[in-house]
Amino acid sequence: MSNLEKSIVLITSASDNSRKADVIGTGFAFYRKDNYTYLLTCAHVVEDVGGKENVLVNDIPTEVLAIGDVKNFDLAVLGVKNLKVELFSLTSLSASENVKFWIAGHFLYGEEKKILLETVEGTLGKKRFVRQNNQTVAAWKLLINEGDRLRKGYSGAPVVDLKADRVFGITTDMEKDGREGLAISVEAMEKIWPQVPPVISDVIYDYDKLKKLLSEGKWQEADEETACCMLKVAGREEEGWLRVEDIEKFPCSDLRTIDQLWVKYSDGKFGFSVQKKIYQSLGGTKEYDEKVYCSFGDKVGWRQGRKWLSELQLTFSLDTHFVEHLPPKVVGVPRLPG
Repeated sequence: MSNLEKSIVLITSASDNSRKADVIGTGFAFYRKDNYTYLLTCAHVVEDVGGKENVLVNDIPTEVLAIGDVKNFDLAVLGVKNLKVELFSLTSLSASENVKFWIAGHFLYGEEKKILLETVEGTLGKKRFVRQNNQTVAAWKLLINEGDRLRKGYSGAPVVDLKADRVFGITTDMEKDGREGLAISVEAMEKIWPQVPPVISDVIYDYDKLKKLLSEGKWQEADEETACCMLKVAGREEEGWLRVEDIEKFPCSDLRTIDQLWVKYSDGKFGFSVQKKIYQSLGGTKEYDEKVYCSFGDKVGWRQGRKWLSELQLTFSLDTHFVEHLPPKVVGVPRLPG
């Protein structure tokens, strides 16, 4: 199971009646502030489990922050305290023709009604539009690959671009015994929840090269590509470096995508989020503190004997005993994802 599949949450009911009816759904996390995690699922899932007061996420009581109309913007935003799951990156999808996707959702299996999680893949079909209160958002027909099918319980599951590893839609409906379905754009969230933070990225950057370098263990080349990615997204290619304001405004979804790739291919040893944990453990905050930053450099192996190492002196290998060593090229500690 990938880190992203581990981000999928199970929606159940606190109501005995709904539990007896075997009502379940799927959701996923997309944003976190302090110890509060924000998730998306379908409005009809909230309705099916017995309403706002009965929603459980991984058996944790949940607050429904916003909810759309089940016949139109079939979407709900949930908030949960102390939920430790990875976050998905969200993106707008402009060109949808032949986009390949994957969906991971829950379903009940066998007479024992075991709750299982399974991933299916497919290709986007015809683009449609859903209307609510004179507002419209995109929706797509889901054409599931032969041998796979959607099941009852997949409602609220993320529709993830197979190439970019970003969520662009939420599974709302299925038909033809799960061989086809419907997904609504994540942009519907902005219609039902005006307070939404800037989590949907409009920047389309192809991270295939970075993914390939990391999968091959070419850590130094991957570090160079990470710098190129970040400068491109920030529009600072010509300058070749990032200012504090560039780091503060850097799209969360792109930062998270880069981080997840490093974490995935290093088995959790490298990545911005790994660096962030050690930085905060040393007392690091958004405010620059030279003493803390030097201690951070010592901890991750960027300094030795009170001297900062050059790039040529760094160890670009999984064999380094410094857990948070990479990537060093472009790092904005006050704005690391997590």
